[in-house]
Amino acid sequence: MKNSFRIFASVFLFISFLSISSISTASEKISIPEDCPCKGAITDLIDAYNHDKVFKVLIDEAFKNMQPVSEEYRKGGNPWVGRTFADLIPFFVEWSSFLPEAKGSHDNGLKYIEQMDLFAYKNPFGRVAFQTSPGIDIFNRFARERGEYLSSRASIKYVAKWLADPRIEKEEYDLPNPKAADGGFKSYNDFFSRKFKDINKVRPQTMPGRDYIISAPTDAIMNSIPAKIVDRTTKIRTKGTQELNIKELLKGSRYWSHFVGGTALSCILMPNTYHYYHAPVGGKIIETRLVDGALLGMEDFPKFVPANGNVGAYGASFGAFESYQRGYFIIDTGKYGLVGVVPVGLSTVGSVIFKDKFLKAKDPVAVKRGDELGHFLYGGSMVILIFEPGKYSSDAIKVRLGNQIGIFDTNSTN
Repeated sequence: MKNSFRIFASVFLFISFLSISSISTASEKISIPEDCPCKGAITDLIDAYNHDKVFKVLIDEAFKNMQPVSEEYRKGGNPWVGRTFADLIPFFVEWSSFLPEAKGSHDNGLKYIEQMDLFAYKNPFGRVAFQTSPGIDIFNRFARERGEYLSSRASIKYVAKWLADPRIEKEEYDLPNPKAADGGFKSYNDFFSRKFKDINKVRPQTMPGRDYIISAPTDAIMNSIPAKIVDRTTKIRTKGTQELNIKELLKGSRYWSHFVGGTALSCILMPNTYHYYHAPVGGKIIETRLVDGALLGMEDFPKFVPANGNVGAYGASFGAFESYQRGYFIIDTGKYGLVGVVPVGLSTVGSVIFKDKFLKAKDPVAVKRGDELGHFLYGGSMVILIFEPGKYSSDAIKVRLGNQIGIFDTNSTN
């Protein structure tokens, strides 16, 4: 989290306590169903609001400062306008057991993620509430408990509907039981992290012997990142200026300065696609790290997820990903310099998983273009690719004859 964010929180809270002599606790008793998968986290949320004065102030101020969004973006606008803390509890209860469904050309996987990020939309109180303790700890527990539910048999409910959607291309995947409507998967996460029967057949690498080719790390929507790659510790950010703080994004890496002035691509994964990510280039992996971070609190969700669905398109702000949970690989390609591969768990997702051979390596590990690096479990996810200055112009994607450039919207009944 950025220093200005901490300063804002500290100053606001200091002023608040000068003006508020006492803070009453919530008087109504809110019940949580016994079978709620996230009962522990929601109980913690209620306890924190009732007994932690700082947290209560932040939550109450967040509700007072909810910002509207247009009807064109979301029918009904921002769902938190005019609401109170009491409305958070049924929301989290419903979210606990929510299972995404495929609906023709679309799916509703972002339903609760979108609403939770609108809680923080242009609302610093909303972001501070869940990006500092105890809010961040409560939400980490919520994500963990929800993840356990998504890995349980109870989460299998809609998998058969997903497999009936032609966009899944189920014939290419290794199904535990191909004759079963649900494919024989044990849980939604089991389905979500499915693997190909033969990846070299269904996703062959373009000209694998050519070292100058950069491959997509997974099935994704590709967008150039228009933000400038800078070191924000030496440059003051001004309103309207987008900056990708590479030092923060590659937190702890001794190689971050290699990418100052460089270029980047965002590779956005969709809920219905393959969720493993692979090396976009060959060389040696010289550094890896998993970085704990926030699980929610995007300042401008509508800007990153526009109504047309092109997540991360031109003009999107990538500053939020400097604090989200993520990991990184630094690949030394030799003559093409270093390439950073940064898997990011977007809002509410804490499932950035690396293969042990890379995460636990003490020495450089050779890697070929196309080698599997890791995977995500359920949620919106992305991989950011970062290049040294002068090595790759990322303002346009170069494709070859016969390569996919898009897919038609389809309907599962056609």
